[in-house]
Amino acid sequence: MQASQDASDGDCVVIGYTWDGKKLAGSSPVSWTRASRAASTGKSQRSSGSTTSDSLSSGSSFVAAAVVSGPSTKAICTALKQVRKTCPQTFTIVHSPQVSRSARGRLDCFRAGARMLAHDDAAVEQGLRTIMRQFDAAASVPNPSGRVYSCPECGLAGLSEDALHLHFPLYHSMENTHAHDCPICDRRASEFRAFAVHLHNEHGPIEEREPAFPAFAAFSWVICRRPSDGKLLLCHEPAAIAGGKPAYWFPAGRVDEGETFLMAGERETQEEAGIQANVKGVLLFKLEGGLVPRVVLYAEPVEDQTKEQEEGAGGGQRSAAVGTTACIPKSLPDFESCGAVWLDVSELDNLTERDYRGGGTAELYRSVASGELAPLPLDSLSYEALEEMVQRLTKDQDCLMDHWLAEIKRVWALLKEDYPSERLEME
Repeated sequence: MQASQDASDGDCVVIGYTWDGKKLAGSSPVSWTRASRAASTGKSQRSSGSTTSDSLSSGSSFVAAAVVSGPSTKAICTALKQVRKTCPQTFTIVHSPQVSRSARGRLDCFRAGARMLAHDDAAVEQGLRTIMRQFDAAASVPNPSGRVYSCPECGLAGLSEDALHLHFPLYHSMENTHAHDCPICDRRASEFRAFAVHLHNEHGPIEEREPAFPAFAAFSWVICRRPSDGKLLLCHEPAAIAGGKPAYWFPAGRVDEGETFLMAGERETQEEAGIQANVKGVLLFKLEGGLVPRVVLYAEPVEDQTKEQEEGAGGGQRSAAVGTTACIPKSLPDFESCGAVWLDVSELDNLTERDYRGGGTAELYRSVASGELAPLPLDSLSYEALEEMVQRLTKDQDCLMDHWLAEIKRVWALLKEDYPSERLEME
């Protein structure tokens, strides 16, 4: 399927696709609305316990996706609201490199009903292929029981376990979803933090589930900066883990069993932002409650690119003009994030504190961009001791709290000898 092109005449263009890949007639939001009504098998009925006439098994005429492009964020948001009102279960992709690379524009589009912001043509194609995979997963019903489920949020029916696992973060990672009992294992909503988190950890393909957390908790945060233009990497955190709405945060996550902070930071940057990065230094050491270490690392993309490269090579394709792979962030929503964006520090002025998952994010980015918070070396004996400690303690199954406290106290004292006191924070 071919992705739509950005409109240049001041009007938005909306192109719809049915489950069998058929492109709907109509390009303006109004004409597309008429075409989608004719093609759709029925308007969705959303309720917590009822079924719906819209189903993945109801036929190929169901409107699967709509690609919206336009000249401005305002025009695109107007079209998104119209599409969402007409076909609330349609997967809506904004195809506008200019808007997708704007931190403010991304937030506005998600709040208007977008389910994906595409950086380039390749990302649009990836989104459309993934939506069709959802239909294939539903049709195959790979679970031995043969059971099918309805999405507890939007009511879309005919989903196998794997199809629901694919569907939910695609369609609902940017929404303030409700508390839901699990339709697969029948656990009550009160038993887990959020349905999306439970679904990710407990159901779907085993290889795609979140690994069990080690008893010892440690966290790696990453500030990734692109040297060619000084832009900083921001991840769009899903609503389920960001306070009920998509919010910006840096790549961050818990250290898995046997990992170092460095390994966890590079893994999280790949998972949450789609960027392969190399950690170059350390910015801050934090210790919460005397027991939970958090390390803020400084990283750079493995293959840097200039603005010219970013515009000339899309979706990881090689640009003949520059001979390098463009490090374009991910666009496709999943359990890890709704996507990511390279941000010029001046764009922070367009965001408010409520646009971030946690406080102090903008100040941290500004400090790194200005050079006030410069990365410190990783080759000290104390940092090596820290990494050795976290690798060992994340494998510890005995949960000896006194032993953990003694180890952390020992390593923290070593860090104080090698790093400035203002870089070590007790919380």
